[in-house]
Amino acid sequence: MPELRLPEGNVYYERAGAGSPALVWIHGAMCDHEDWREQFGHFAGRHTVVAPDLAGHGKSYAVPGRINVDAFASDVVRLLRELGIGNAVLIGHSMGCRVVLEAQHLAPEIVRGLVMVDCAYLSPGVLHGKPAAEIAAIAQATRARLGAVYASDEGHAGRVRDGFAQMFFDSRFDAEREAMERRANTRTPWIHRELMPGFAAWDVMNIEPRLAELKVPMLAFASTWMNPGHRRVSLQPGMSTPWLDALRLHAPHAEISLHHGAGHFVMLERPAEVNAEIEAFLQRHKLVG
Repeated sequence: MPELRLPEGNVYYERAGAGSPALVWIHGAMCDHEDWREQFGHFAGRHTVVAPDLAGHGKSYAVPGRINVDAFASDVVRLLRELGIGNAVLIGHSMGCRVVLEAQHLAPEIVRGLVMVDCAYLSPGVLHGKPAAEIAAIAQATRARLGAVYASDEGHAGRVRDGFAQMFFDSRFDAEREAMERRANTRTPWIHRELMPGFAAWDVMNIEPRLAELKVPMLAFASTWMNPGHRRVSLQPGMSTPWLDALRLHAPHAEISLHHGAGHFVMLERPAEVNAEIEAFLQRHKLVG
């Protein structure tokens, strides 16, 4: 894999294809660029496609203090500038949705559109209109709750197993789930401990403000959500979620694609559908080179 050399360490990435805008694929927590394998080659025929491993993931560097949404987004922007990419559509999965939102905030001049694949707002509900002090208190409580979960290295493998068990509901994808568990268990526990509380708190403080400032076209896939018991479950017909409520309030122009009966990795479970919907989105908004 090619690499971007930064003062903190190297960011590894895959790049293929040609054409503008570039499509930049950002993976989720404890994952890596391989999660986009069903999309990467498919879109390389008409676009430059780039998929990095975020810090602490895949082959990329792991430095304390850099395993967080803000640092990930900064690295993505630095990568795009280093590669000379001035027009990009950013596509994020799960935690990667936060990264692309923050990258758009950092470099709006580069970003022409966003695609979100199964984001889940880690807040009990939309916070718009609440006092800043109350929002900060919710963020602090969220950070503390996740911090307690990940405080000890003991039980690390069990937490990984339980986490990925909530992401696949169809036994046909057991091999995928098991492979992801093995990959996530290669990460040292301190990476989980630094990442998970921080990105949950980032949600509470930043998702709604970042959505409210969006002007570019956006496509949001939704297939699961985090219920009040903090468990990921399938999205059922007719229901809404804090994430969907926040989207409809702050980014009413966003196009929402609901995938009932799918797991969290809908781009792997239903690649033909997801690819076709992304293609149609790019065509509608003249984002095809």
